[in-house]
Amino acid sequence: MPEKKEASFGSCGIAKISPHKEDITPDTKVLNLHISFEEALKLNLAIDECLRTLNKYNRSMKEGKRTALNMAIHLHADRITIVESKI
Repeated sequence: MPEKKEASFGSCGIAKISPHKEDITPDTKVLNLHISFEEALKLNLAIDECLRTLNKYNRSMKEGKRTALNMAIHLHADRITIVESKI
């Protein structure tokens, strides 16, 4: 198994959140995240790097099947972070 990366694979900034953060309720069904082109490229690279790492695991084994990509949305900081996770 490849060595697990402890830090994130990258992050990007969120330009706009709709509905506004203060208007989000438990009944909110959709959260729209507007990301600039440059930040979307960062997000794409972070996802791609994480997927390349996950692809190195042996998915025929139980441990390999449990690997996952975690997209953490930090509403307080208007950022998205990509990290490796397990299901």
